[in-house]
Amino acid sequence: MMNYKQFYDRISGPLRPYAKVLGGLNKAITRTFYLLFPIFLILVWLRHGWFVLFTTVLIMGEGFFLFSLGRSLYNRPRPYQTWDIQPLIKKDSLGKSFPSRHVFSATTISMFTLLLNPWLGGTMLFLAAILAILRVLGGVHYPSDVLAGYVIGILVGLLLYL
Repeated sequence: MMNYKQFYDRISGPLRPYAKVLGGLNKAITRTFYLLFPIFLILVWLRHGWFVLFTTVLIMGEGFFLFSLGRSLYNRPRPYQTWDIQPLIKKDSLGKSFPSRHVFSATTISMFTLLLNPWLGGTMLFLAAILAILRVLGGVHYPSDVLAGYVIGILVGLLLYL
């Protein structure tokens, strides 16, 4: 079995002096997604009406609910719970590490944004990937947590295209 502590110490060591920057980027990217999402919902309503808005919210809401339910049932410990590591991103919550809900939400919102503006949606998918990397570097998720969140977010987002 791989020693995750050694892996994490190796990837996080050079970043320790920049822990506040890393945490700030994590918060800024997360808040950007959550601030833009309601604006994009309003744009969908203005362009396509209530039915499309309702369908979009229903698909994304059900996806989020099922995702959160599965995550609670699996309840994987976070890296800082299992290994003796000092995360660069401060987080107090326990469990519910797999899959990453931050990355899932950002990716799903990005897929939704692709419908409105492909360039902006692509940029947001890139930011969701950056967020995934930050969550691993920050020590609050394993690589498999963020990869699963990203892939599931894409799959739920693809339902919007049906």
